[in-house]
Amino acid sequence: MDYENYMELYEAVYFFNRINCCVDDKLPQQLSEQEIKNLGINESTYTAIMRILVVNNMLDYDGCSFVVTNENKEKHQHILDNVINKNQDIHYPEMFNKAVNEGQFFFDNISDSEYEIYSRCDFPMTFKTGKEVVKHVNLANRKVLELGGNSGGLGTALLTENKDCLYTVVDTKIPCIVGNEFNRLHEMNITFIENDIFDLMLSSEIYDYIIIMNLLHDFDDVKCLDILRNCTKHCGSNTKFLIIEDVLTGEFEPKEVVMHGLRLSVECRGGKQRTKEELESLFSRINYGIEKTINLSNVHTMLVMGSL
Repeated sequence: MDYENYMELYEAVYFFNRINCCVDDKLPQQLSEQEIKNLGINESTYTAIMRILVVNNMLDYDGCSFVVTNENKEKHQHILDNVINKNQDIHYPEMFNKAVNEGQFFFDNISDSEYEIYSRCDFPMTFKTGKEVVKHVNLANRKVLELGGNSGGLGTALLTENKDCLYTVVDTKIPCIVGNEFNRLHEMNITFIENDIFDLMLSSEIYDYIIIMNLLHDFDDVKCLDILRNCTKHCGSNTKFLIIEDVLTGEFEPKEVVMHGLRLSVECRGGKQRTKEELESLFSRINYGIEKTINLSNVHTMLVMGSL
């Protein structure tokens, strides 16, 4: 079997081997709170493991339960014997230990220099996504707020096609510093504001659009609602949200979407990928609903949310 480019799959198999709680070679689709506690991992980690294994044909699903066949067991053992057991470092157990650490959150555990590298690498990736977004939304003469916009790659792509757009990015210190550097380089006029997305301290500005990309999947539902409720202070009756995420569609997902699910749930403790229905449920709490769903790529979907 050729799994050479699937680090997340190796991790999922390792995790599965550590937490395997099969009864008659079956596992429930959802675990009770006590079962999750007994495993030592949170529900989003369990869900991510199972999705990765199913989409890679390493685990079967019968519509109610996850089923471990003899063929599945052979595939798992192949990986454990020929990949993990020959690995000379301690990556896998360290990753698992992070999953049982309640205080783990990726951006709280990287150095300033690592964060700067991350922000510089983020720019071309989000710029590419932005080139797809501009095909579907007209932001000319609009006021736009992007939360967690990092170094402004998405905003730069949007402003390239919408010169009269007033664009503001809220993020932490280092992304704002890097973003202002790119701002000068590309002769853009993005306003970067260093701020806490959980305690927004902005002027009483009302925005036409609020963009949230690759941010909600970092947090559990409670924290996501805190973010959204903060946003409502800057919403008028016609304000729309553009949510750009790796939105899940069902039980069997494209590999491009699900493969980072385990790492996401571990590195951003409580973070998780969501279905369109789960996102709509979150937004219903602030009286917003889905107006349009746009597939931007194999990875990203954009949901246009409007006031109910």
